[in-house]
Amino acid sequence: MEFKARKILIDPAKPFKNDCLSRSGDVENLSLLLRNIASPIVISVNAPWGHGKTTFLEMLHADLKLSNRKSVFFSAWETDFASDPLLAFLGEINQEINSLITGDEEKSEAWETAKKAGGHILKKGIPALVKLVTAGVIDAEKMLEDEAANLSKSLSKDLIDEYSKNKDAIFEFKENLKKILVTQSGESENLYIFIDELDRCRPTYAIELLERIKHLLDIDGLVFVLAMDKEQLSHSVKAIYGNDFESKGYLKRFIDIEYVLPNSELDDFIDKLYKTFGFYRFFEKRKKYRAFQYDKDRLKNVFKLVAKAKDYSLREVEQIIARINLVIHSTNENTYIYPALLTFLVTTKDSNPDVYLDFINPSSTPEKAVEYLYSLVPKKERFESFECALIEGFLIAAKSNHYQANLGDCLDRHKRNIESKDCDPKVREYSNRVLNIARQPVEIGGDVVLDSLVSRIELLDRFKFGEGES
Repeated sequence: MEFKARKILIDPAKPFKNDCLSRSGDVENLSLLLRNIASPIVISVNAPWGHGKTTFLEMLHADLKLSNRKSVFFSAWETDFASDPLLAFLGEINQEINSLITGDEEKSEAWETAKKAGGHILKKGIPALVKLVTAGVIDAEKMLEDEAANLSKSLSKDLIDEYSKNKDAIFEFKENLKKILVTQSGESENLYIFIDELDRCRPTYAIELLERIKHLLDIDGLVFVLAMDKEQLSHSVKAIYGNDFESKGYLKRFIDIEYVLPNSELDDFIDKLYKTFGFYRFFEKRKKYRAFQYDKDRLKNVFKLVAKAKDYSLREVEQIIARINLVIHSTNENTYIYPALLTFLVTTKDSNPDVYLDFINPSSTPEKAVEYLYSLVPKKERFESFECALIEGFLIAAKSNHYQANLGDCLDRHKRNIESKDCDPKVREYSNRVLNIARQPVEIGGDVVLDSLVSRIELLDRFKFGEGES
């Protein structure tokens, strides 16, 4: 049994092999645009956390490489411990660029010169230089010579002269970086640099990296593709410059084109997770019990209804399914799991704990939970949804064992709909479904044992679930 979905692996030879979100068309369209776009340019792929930006970028990166384009991938979040973003950037892409220019002595020499110039641009200090050595950007002997020279400098050193040297280093860095992008015909060949998870970095690191890209890497032939949650990154900018700072306008200075990642089809993603988490195996073992024959589809269909109603991100879908997975696998194979009720309670506990706590209170009625269900699912959709009727019927049934007298409002509403001649046929049909389910939620007229289900749901509080990727 899997307790979490594994990272989606992108096959370099078949980028769309594991495309469970049907985004191959979007990737191919953007890939074609990138292959024809003029550089330098910075493009952002914008989407909230948990919407699949990392996988999208990895597929795009692989598709470009399949088209014989030079492309490197850099995870900003994995390197935000570094003192300077340029240090991390040069260190991380060093190996990939070396592999792209292998056998070309002139370009290899230009890259080495660019790295050395980059070393002069970096913030001064032993810690940064030590990290440069370990990243392979400069050598140890040169580091010691530079530090010895720095220590011997007079405190009255001319700052203007230092500025000029730094400016010369920037020029040398850019010119040599250009050389590795020039083709035999003398034209610049685009190098695509993907930067992932910028919004998860420390605010200072994220902003400094953007500034480095804009001021030092604004070079013919360089195409940057940044994955970000613009809303979250705007908060990072405000954390540095103050809440009144126009953060979104500031970010526009660094980004030439914004690509908004379209929402994916949740149904396909949920189907994929259903398989990944082993739900099919779990329900296969329960097929011998007639009472459980519809559980597999009911659990999945009810979750799809709730996920869409709550507008879950892909990451939220994964986390909630992981919680449901723990509950069902802590249940004996001959025990009811009440799939509709289970799904509703787990999702409600996560997003609206007050409603959940009210419902599991032994002295409460189902009214508050039913009202919350109605707020999630619009009338038109609700009256056409068997899954919604299933949830409501089980909410009522779960409370009918001990507090039948307190169910009047819930039951009478549906009785009036059924008896009214003026009632819309769809509304009447919905009410009829709810009452039938509430009166006989399980086989042979059995009751819903709410305490048993709640005890397994409460077990979730002892588990911690990580955030995963963006």
